[in-house]
Amino acid sequence: MAKEPERIDLEQSEAIAALPHAPVLLVCSGDKEENWNVTTIGMFNVFSLFPIVLGIGVKTSRNIYRLIADSEDFTINVPTAELLQAVEVCGREAGARKNKFKEAKLTPEKGKRVSSPIIKECPLNIEVRKLSSAKKKSIYSVHEGEMDIGDHTWFLGQIVHTDAWKEYDRTKALLYWDGEYRLADKCLKGKEE
Repeated sequence: MAKEPERIDLEQSEAIAALPHAPVLLVCSGDKEENWNVTTIGMFNVFSLFPIVLGIGVKTSRNIYRLIADSEDFTINVPTAELLQAVEVCGREAGARKNKFKEAKLTPEKGKRVSSPIIKECPLNIEVRKLSSAKKKSIYSVHEGEMDIGDHTWFLGQIVHTDAWKEYDRTKALLYWDGEYRLADKCLKGKEE
């Protein structure tokens, strides 16, 4: 059996610096283990640095949309090239009808400071509390930590905890743009196949 990677805690600013550019992400939500779900997300942004506010864009037709909307939190998990097949399964399969963790051969684990799970196989896990849940009197002009724009809703939140594999290297994180899955230096799947 392979040795488990050692994890270290990161400060909020270190978490932002550890994120790759144009990441493909595995986002998890659900307040109880029996309704935990995961999906692939390509819409991600850092909305503010002081304080740090992250956002993910989720299609309103997705099952995880309702889970995040009804929850106080979600997690952002950064996959590597070794998880490409899992990323595709999580983006293709409907979580309302299947256990996508099982289908994608991913291991959900309880977050340290949120009820949503993190993914054991991902080298970077960011736990996020939605803005409306972060403070009673929000200084943000976003209704309930959500912003509806066309066919996507942006869920905005603050980092409450991040951990990473001690040997995490963001250049090994899986990226996606223009129809291609990539690493920083090469195409893995897409137009150049």
